[in-house]
Amino acid sequence: MVMLFLTVRIPCLAALVTAGVATPAQPPKTLVKDVAIIGGGASGAYAAVRLRDDYGKSIALVEMQGRLGGMVNTYIDPKTGTPYDFGVETFLDIGNASAFFERFGVERAAVTQANTTTQYIDFNSGHPVNLSLPSSNAQIAAMEKFLEVVKPWTNYLQPGYWNFPVPEDIPEDFLIPYGEFITKYGLEDAIPIIYESTGLGLGNMTQETTMFVLQAFGTYMAEAIVGEVDSYHPATGGNQALYNAIEQGLGDDVLYNSTVLHSSRTDSGVLLTVQNHISGSKTVIHARQLLIAIEPTTTNTAPLDLDTNEKKVLSTFTYTREYSGIVNNSAFVAPISYANMAAGAAPDNYLILPDSSFTNTISYMGGNNLFHVIIVGNNSLDERGAKALLQENFETLLKAGRLGESYEGQQINWVDFSVHGPMHARVSPEDVQSGFFQQLYALQGQRSTWWTGGAFACNFQTTLWEFDETLIPNIIANL
Repeated sequence: MVMLFLTVRIPCLAALVTAGVATPAQPPKTLVKDVAIIGGGASGAYAAVRLRDDYGKSIALVEMQGRLGGMVNTYIDPKTGTPYDFGVETFLDIGNASAFFERFGVERAAVTQANTTTQYIDFNSGHPVNLSLPSSNAQIAAMEKFLEVVKPWTNYLQPGYWNFPVPEDIPEDFLIPYGEFITKYGLEDAIPIIYESTGLGLGNMTQETTMFVLQAFGTYMAEAIVGEVDSYHPATGGNQALYNAIEQGLGDDVLYNSTVLHSSRTDSGVLLTVQNHISGSKTVIHARQLLIAIEPTTTNTAPLDLDTNEKKVLSTFTYTREYSGIVNNSAFVAPISYANMAAGAAPDNYLILPDSSFTNTISYMGGNNLFHVIIVGNNSLDERGAKALLQENFETLLKAGRLGESYEGQQINWVDFSVHGPMHARVSPEDVQSGFFQQLYALQGQRSTWWTGGAFACNFQTTLWEFDETLIPNIIANL
């Protein structure tokens, strides 16, 4: 996730290559810690603060990027200093959230967005889609009805799956396609809000299993929509401001620009060999407990010494890949939000949505003609493919006359770009019925290792913090 305004931390090298003489390899630095944490996104950064500052435990936090915050992305306009968030947009006031802001002296404010006019267009053809949305009252009424249905299940899914029912007690509605669930309860008028806020991250959410869409948009999100839960962001500096404050607090206990090369995990502790991918320097970490706060993909877990059962369980997950960025081509007209919609959705078929992979929106943000772009795809859509897809859509919109210029071979001008994914981890209904989540949570604590993050909880900032609160006492008890 590229952050143009952040300082990359590069350790000072004691010796340089001079006059053709090679610098001798430096021996690895050794750290001995209570807890090693892999991943400095929402889950890892929060756990690091709580374990170190509130429980007095020594920690080492290994972060691949040159910053903390994960899917938080803030672009700072170099001319005006104005922040524009294009990753995480808001923090729900769940659990310890407000107190966590306060401990770092980060003031909170309500989220405001640029006023836009939405144009619904089929990005594949360039044809307008005459979508007629429900009235605001109808959408809120549908959201309140949605809450009545899903609230009794909250404890099963949020903040994690600790209380997920055994197979024979799983609610039947959890395992049906989400489109069927919506139709069953007459919730169609809630779909535009659900999809445009967070549901889009699953792709065509109507085809996904209901319980996983309820993880993407469930009780907490619905409560925020109807005004039962507050939401906010830092009053200044964008959402990255909170994590900048966390960085200052954690200081040298964070190993930036670093990844795990290999590891050994036992019941008596863990050994990690970590390398800084900028300087090449290595660090060996001896820790009594390990907290893994990254998505447990095959690539991410390759150096983590998984046993056969861990590989079997974790490889069951499938993911969505989501990309977020900012562009500023003059062809995009302020203050329009160009929203990709399936042709068959007109005039009010809200359950007909684009199929993956697709560009979701190109939406005006403000500033010097800045537009926020969201691209969603399956697990095979890589960064190059996402950018190529937007370029293809851009050319289609230009040729169809939907933008402010005619087609003359223009290329997308990226101001910033971020990779959000893999995310929205999910499994098949058959796997759920076979006790997958009981098998998944049985991994907690094995071989001195604990797991947090979106695959084990609900993939939102403050919900992940709340999940950490359920996990931290178990980590402490094993030290």
